[in-house]
Amino acid sequence: MAELENNRDLYQFISGLVQQRGKTQPTLEVYLENLRQLAQARRGQEVLRPSDFAELLALAFEPAPAAPPDLGPATQAFLDWDRRLGQQLLDLQQMKAAGTLDDEHRYFGVDAPSGRRWYNFDPAAFLECAVAGTFGGWQEGDDTGRTYVPGPVAVLDAAGSLSTADPRELDEPVVPIQEIRWVDFEAFLEAGQSYE
Repeated sequence: MAELENNRDLYQFISGLVQQRGKTQPTLEVYLENLRQLAQARRGQEVLRPSDFAELLALAFEPAPAAPPDLGPATQAFLDWDRRLGQQLLDLQQMKAAGTLDDEHRYFGVDAPSGRRWYNFDPAAFLECAVAGTFGGWQEGDDTGRTYVPGPVAVLDAAGSLSTADPRELDEPVVPIQEIRWVDFEAFLEAGQSYE
């Protein structure tokens, strides 16, 4: 896998992955469980290289191999990430049991029995929203279905005051990504769930 150097590279990788796997994707619950199993092998690492992070996301579309019995100690950051992913899996299981996942309007947002709000229910939507919400990298014209909202949006200016702006005029910088910490990966999970 080519090295990913910035948020734009990561967004384009996810975009390509989503397009490639769009029609042959598992349920989000299965995908996240595969991701959880794959991540166990990296539980002792403090950070991931962007290419290793991307590889985990790609491999999770297939059933994960059984983890070896002795993986060594996990970092606290990994345990926090794993706990967050466990909450998401529980939410998905409970929403499935309650019939919430059968609601054709669920992508407008639904609450899990836990009270956590969800907007994305398949791996493609989850990953695209996760990368856009955590790292950015989206540019107008990308073939992912993401578009600017019509009209002005609320923004904070340099002084911290709330104002409005046309979203097309906002700076969307390409920023280097040298490492991805577990806390970043945890934010990625959260954005996958709730970013639109």
